Amino acid sequence: MEMMKAAVLRDYSPRFEIEDVPKPMIEAPDDVIAKVLIASICGTDVGLSTKPGSSYGDMVGRILGHEIVAEITETGPAVQNLKVGDRIVVNPNSYCNVCPTCRAGYRNHCENMRLMGITVPGGFAEYIKTQEFLAFPISKDVPLEHAVFAEPLSCAENGFSRLDIHPGETCVVFGCGPIGLMFAQLARKCGARVACVEPKDGRIRIAEKLGFPVFKPAADLKEQLVKLWGRRANFCIDAAGRQLPVAVDVAEYRGTILSFATSRLPENGELPNLGPIQGKELTIKGSFIINDTMPKAVTVIETGAIEFDPIITHRLELKDLAKGIELMKSGEGMEIIINVAG
Repeated sequence: MEMMKAAVLRDYSPRFEIEDVPKPMIEAPDDVIAKVLIASICGTDVGLSTKPGSSYGDMVGRILGHEIVAEITETGPAVQNLKVGDRIVVNPNSYCNVCPTCRAGYRNHCENMRLMGITVPGGFAEYIKTQEFLAFPISKDVPLEHAVFAEPLSCAENGFSRLDIHPGETCVVFGCGPIGLMFAQLARKCGARVACVEPKDGRIRIAEKLGFPVFKPAADLKEQLVKLWGRRANFCIDAAGRQLPVAVDVAEYRGTILSFATSRLPENGELPNLGPIQGKELTIKGSFIINDTMPKAVTVIETGAIEFDPIITHRLELKDLAKGIELMKSGEGMEIIINVAG
């Protein structure tokens, strides 16, 4: 049996060990084996590696990671549109395509979904296995550090597709993490006036470097927006979580709110006043992972429509994965690149 190196989670401190594990093999006709070039750390990786008791069971002994760029080294006999040597990005969510939800067109809510880096081995390893329909070629002219944004950008594109932003409208993005700043740039490309809300100084500096006005959370946020724009926000995007009450307050009449990050009750458990949803005729929409938006994300990356370099804060080796997790958890790290190929 051929072996490979992988970072295996060994406890929730977190601690990863670089171990020899079996290299994935072609099993199904549409399987693809690819050598991982680089990966990046997602907030999901942080949660799964530092908090026991996830809904996916005990994560100890698993290989995390799902934001990757890889090069195909082997293909199954039924693979038609990919070849050895192609550089790919991967949708990490493997759909069954036959459950009622998949057949209704909502594959991102598949009832039998397998998740790379969670329920099946992930990208913090030398090689990964995926299926042809989940692998997307990306130009080798694109810097690897830009290509690795394909998976989170695909998630943002899925949420953004639920909005209808036009030139001259106003948009507030809550949270200046990587996905929040991708949302902000997408809205600006549509001609909207965009502002961000973020409490952490390091992230504020990055957002300002990208040209966005940034406000810290404050009771008078609505008044600050009116002073900036002369009106409130036609669109609010919650890329931070728990911002629905604030978004309801600062949204303009007949405004739209997108809940991208997980919405929970405030930490004190009190229900917020959601009466303005009716009184202001607001529309609230949700967004969940990727829904056939990877091709669009690849196009955005290949055309250089979004700036990624300011969002990258650290570059680490696979052996330093735990350090990267801690940097993300502390908020010091934004997009953290993991050099897997060496």
